[in-house]
Amino acid sequence: MREKYLIFILCILLITILFFMFTINSVTAKQHKINELDKKIKNAQEKLNSARIMDQQLSQFSRIIDNSLTREASFSFDEINAFKTTIGRLADQRTITINKLSDSNKFSLPGLVETTYNLELEATYVQIGQFISDLESMDNIIKIQALDISPLAVSDKEVTAPNAPNRYRVTLELSVFKVKREA
Repeated sequence: MREKYLIFILCILLITILFFMFTINSVTAKQHKINELDKKIKNAQEKLNSARIMDQQLSQFSRIIDNSLTREASFSFDEINAFKTTIGRLADQRTITINKLSDSNKFSLPGLVETTYNLELEATYVQIGQFISDLESMDNIIKIQALDISPLAVSDKEVTAPNAPNRYRVTLELSVFKVKREA
């Protein structure tokens, strides 16, 4: 009888060992599969993030293209006023004084519509750089035709603070372009 119990205990031990070995093999295989799937998910996530960034950049580029194509022979009054308003807002954000802002249509190359804006500003060098950077980030095709910077004349009556930044008179000629669409 003792031999039967001993054989029974050995069988149970064998079954237990086989059970644990099978479980360990199964868990290892599942872990390996989980790691593979995790790598695939990370790869797909990277591709998705890249696609999102590309979509944002292309949508900005698309906005510039849509904003720069026209079937009209010249800029509309609404477009000119909207651009002037935008320039005013940008100057106000940078605390730049606009002394003069005028627009005129120029003779442009065939296939292009061009309007020119003449600005006279009072600003510091830093403000001028920020303003030009703001112009670059607009959704229009803009070319700076002329840029003239000269110091403001300080009269004898004016008293300036010793650490105040120097302000300059800036004359800026901008051209805004649109491309005529072919019919």
